[in-house]
Amino acid sequence: MKPSLDRAARLVWLLIGILLLLFLAGAGVMILAQWLGNRGAADEAERVASGGARPAAPPEPVTVRYRMPDSILGTATRIVAVDHGAAQGRRSSYGSSGYPDAESAVNVMFVDADGVRLLLDRPAFIRHVSYPGAGENDAPRAWISYEVALDDTDRSGEVDAGDALALYVTGLDGRNLRPVLGPPLRYRSHAAFGPSRILVYALEAPADVKDESRMRQRAFLYDVASGRLSPYAAMDSAAERAGRILQR
Repeated sequence: MKPSLDRAARLVWLLIGILLLLFLAGAGVMILAQWLGNRGAADEAERVASGGARPAAPPEPVTVRYRMPDSILGTATRIVAVDHGAAQGRRSSYGSSGYPDAESAVNVMFVDADGVRLLLDRPAFIRHVSYPGAGENDAPRAWISYEVALDDTDRSGEVDAGDALALYVTGLDGRNLRPVLGPPLRYRSHAAFGPSRILVYALEAPADVKDESRMRQRAFLYDVASGRLSPYAAMDSAAERAGRILQR
């Protein structure tokens, strides 16, 4: 009889051990669930307290490349194009009056006795910069012009070559950046018109007209010193006569 009693006692203790292990495992699961729930509630409270938005991850740094400085005729200032880093391998030389090959330019630096400064403090796409350089054909003038997009007009998520361009000017030192045209005029092209004026072509874009082929082309003369924009009526009148000739 004694062996049977010992066997029964061992079975009882084994059963008690199994039950104890199950109890401890269940208690551990409950404690873990409670901890995870409290952590989630704390995160949610922090999110609500911060205005309902989870903190955004810091943006990836953007790599840029800058070119060798180029001289500006008649000044001690030098100009430097700043490009997207992805533009490595593109030709890095300047044209005789700027850098028309700067398909990825995003800013401009100016170097002078005061140090180095940037033209822009916001994202941009710069298609062309025109300034009097050291070329033999460069005429003296007191301004630099910039064909630049500053706004994401095509809603692509970035400012690039697909966005609307505008015309801006500064002095030869790169200071006093200002637009040449304003609504409803839409910039198309420009050229120097003597040492102090710019001939500007634009489209007159009323709010109710979306098709550019229906917009009237206009010519203007911009006086850089005064900032005055005046219609070039003689050119507009000649263009209207050309249109009437086609109607005959």
